[in-house]
Amino acid sequence: MTIRLNYNYIIVLLLAVAGLWSCKRTEDELAMPREFMPSGSIDISSEDTVAIITWKAALYTTKATYIVDLSKDTTFATYEHRFTTDTSGIRINDNFLTPRTKYFVRIRTNNADSTKNSHWLTSKSFSISGEQWLINPAATDIIDKAAVISWKPAAGFVKLELKANGQPVITVPLDAATSQAGHVQVNGLKAATTYTVEIYDAAGKSKGYISFTTKDGVPANGTVIDLSGITGRPSVLMDTISVVPSGSTIILRRAENYAFTSEVLLNKSLSIVAEISFNPAYPVITFNSPMNLTAGSTIDSVLFREVSLKGAVYTGSYVMNINKTGSIGKVNFESCNLEMFRGVIRVQTADAAGTAINTISFNNCVIDSIADYGVVNGNAQSALANIKFTNSTLYKMQKVVVGAKQAESVEFTGCTINEAPQGGGGAYLVDFNAINVTSGIKFNSCIIGHGRINAGAITVRGARAGTGTSISSSSTYTTGDYSATANAIPGVTAYSSTVAALFTDPYNGVFRIKDNGFPGRAIAGDPRWR
Repeated sequence: MTIRLNYNYIIVLLLAVAGLWSCKRTEDELAMPREFMPSGSIDISSEDTVAIITWKAALYTTKATYIVDLSKDTTFATYEHRFTTDTSGIRINDNFLTPRTKYFVRIRTNNADSTKNSHWLTSKSFSISGEQWLINPAATDIIDKAAVISWKPAAGFVKLELKANGQPVITVPLDAATSQAGHVQVNGLKAATTYTVEIYDAAGKSKGYISFTTKDGVPANGTVIDLSGITGRPSVLMDTISVVPSGSTIILRRAENYAFTSEVLLNKSLSIVAEISFNPAYPVITFNSPMNLTAGSTIDSVLFREVSLKGAVYTGSYVMNINKTGSIGKVNFESCNLEMFRGVIRVQTADAAGTAINTISFNNCVIDSIADYGVVNGNAQSALANIKFTNSTLYKMQKVVVGAKQAESVEFTGCTINEAPQGGGGAYLVDFNAINVTSGIKFNSCIIGHGRINAGAITVRGARAGTGTSISSSSTYTTGDYSATANAIPGVTAYSSTVAALFTDPYNGVFRIKDNGFPGRAIAGDPRWR
């Protein structure tokens, strides 16, 4: 019995020892590839055109070589390129890397017996930015439908490629001269759209990458009629107005000439605006004949924006000369130049039903050379409720505002006024005679110079209205040669310098303030001259 127990004990002991030996051998065999493989993690630093990849050398080996696979995904089902190196680092340049593309690498240590190669060590993603010859465009280089793309001038650039939403939309070939010039204007873009731009050399290699967003198009509601592609046809604007639906916006080509050669009858809301362009010149509309109303019309608004309006004849031209009944909610002039008119807006309806315009406004405008009907003139049947001049320059005018029916308000804010009204003591800057302006006549932050020179006379009269009218001013200055013989504007500050001493070249329409001692320099007058 005892012998049998010892024998069993010996068998169990032998099996245990064999098992331990077997486990030890398996662990050693498994450890060999791990000790042999690159250790730690893969470090990657990216520059414009190269990625620098390093790792810790494999343990327990000398003169090891490494395989480095480059792939665009982590599966490495396919790889872009395979490199072999005998150092624990490698530089991969833009001959193998496409800028702004995500890559991965995996690395293993080679063994003379390929069945004993190490396991793979895999990196995180990386990319290179690529060379950058392109220059980010300034705000002034971008409009709604075009952009000026610039780069550091050099030889060898052959094309630009523009993409929107990742899809190619425009390819611009570059010849040798353009490559050296360093800029090109790209047309045919869409408003409010983000584009990417890449520039390439003859080998097809990207040499720069930028993105930009085009500006919004011309603000418009309703139908948009773009006339900017039509040249050499002055009548096209007049012809278009008669056929477009109410609420339309008509876009004019900058520096193009248009003409009203016969009366233009309005019965619809309308906006006439300049295109967005790199050309700063305004479209020019010459008024041989004025605008009028179709009798009985009710119009919400008429707008002119960034347009030059010129009278054909100083003694007989008008923008509007209305003698028909009807109503207009708003007549707005935004950033316009107006010159050489007998009157800008004259309303002379004889019918007792009259004509009503709720608001006439001039904002950021330059108005000059206006004759005896002034900028705004209404008769007793003309209800011109609110008249506003904001951030504008008015000069060389026989009259400015004349009304003969009760109005709500007349306001001048941030305006430079000179040679207005006619000198000689009989003309008023604002004249409602004995008619009330219910919310008053106000001058805020203005500079008022002397009257229009009339046989040497430059004295004027101020503002006249009914006894129920409040006439006031704030932060408003008159020049040393301003003199009102009657109806002086209350509250103005008299400054000592003459018009010529205060402004740069006032008799040629340049009212930049040159007198550093002028206390209203930063707060008064048209802001463009401050």
